[in-house]
Amino acid sequence: MERIGVAPGTEIGGYRVLAPLGAGGMGAVYKAEDGGGAPVALKLLHPHLGADPHARERLRREVLHLQRVRHTGVAQVLDAEIESTEAFVVTELVEGADLAAHVREHGPMPLPEVVELADQLRAALTEVHAAGVLHRDLTPGNVLVSPRGAVLIDFGIAQAAEDPRVTSTGMVVGTPGYLSPELLEGGEPSEAADWWGWAAVLAFAATGRPPFGQRPVHAVLARARAGEPDLVGLPTRFAATLRRALAVDPRHRLEPTRVVEELTESADDELPEDATQVLAQTPADVEPTSVVHTAATAVMPDLPPPHEQATAVMPVDPRDAQSTQVQPVLPEEWDDEPDEHLPYGVPVQDHQWDEAAVAPEPGARPARPRTGSVLALAALL
Repeated sequence: MERIGVAPGTEIGGYRVLAPLGAGGMGAVYKAEDGGGAPVALKLLHPHLGADPHARERLRREVLHLQRVRHTGVAQVLDAEIESTEAFVVTELVEGADLAAHVREHGPMPLPEVVELADQLRAALTEVHAAGVLHRDLTPGNVLVSPRGAVLIDFGIAQAAEDPRVTSTGMVVGTPGYLSPELLEGGEPSEAADWWGWAAVLAFAATGRPPFGQRPVHAVLARARAGEPDLVGLPTRFAATLRRALAVDPRHRLEPTRVVEELTESADDELPEDATQVLAQTPADVEPTSVVHTAATAVMPDLPPPHEQATAVMPVDPRDAQSTQVQPVLPEEWDDEPDEHLPYGVPVQDHQWDEAAVAPEPGARPARPRTGSVLALAALL
């Protein structure tokens, strides 16, 4: 019976369908709720696959093997009905968008986020492999970006590592551009093939583009076989690490833990330096700077009446009474060159007074001559 396109409110195996979530090669996925009202994801097998004993066997193995996995980075299998005419699998409902949708909305991930994604998926895929399961369909659409981190979903073609291939001889099941070169050449599924797909997903996250293009399909497959990923725009070291992880020969691929380490180092190298400089603290064996007084404070002598002689710099120690006086600088001696002794190298002319602006009011004391002001500034410097 045709059940794809199930209307909201429909009951299937004790679960009430709420809304469609998506569809894939194995069937359609719906948001549903169990008898207690808890939200779940219900994957309903396509009718033509439900009548196929091989498809049912595949689904049975999927459930069996995924029930072994308990990891925050893998959607947990909660229930399944394999023998019914309406075969389905129920998993926990993980909130969040898949990586493909996330990149469409937000663009390529910043490098530190790609590194975090790489590490989270590495941990999840390691757990999957430890349970004897191969995902075999690692794509941006099968990775959720959720509040709890990256989560692997849709093991629609997952199989146990010790089981024979489900597909017919010469037939490849998977997504072009995310299938490893050895699978394209008819090789057996392996953990190495999953890690290749993992690296392809990271390349997509970093560039926002399918790593081997989208179409035509034969061109995508040819680039994957030749080991020619599109990594344009990525920092040299970051791109080199991904390229090694996507090597055609599995023996030449960089080990996943090392991939994460090198991507981390590369992303750290690309972080902009903080413009704020933090001053180093004074070492413990160096005494802080102190003011040393070499002589008692001297009483300043009375100054002569204003303008009778040039302003002088008075000595602190009376023994230095022979200090040279500062010579007056007359207006005709000024030039256009900045005075290195003035703040910020401002030209002396910028410090001239506007005589009109400071014209004395009737009865007020006359303003000091301009020369005296310059000399006073010199005395302060």
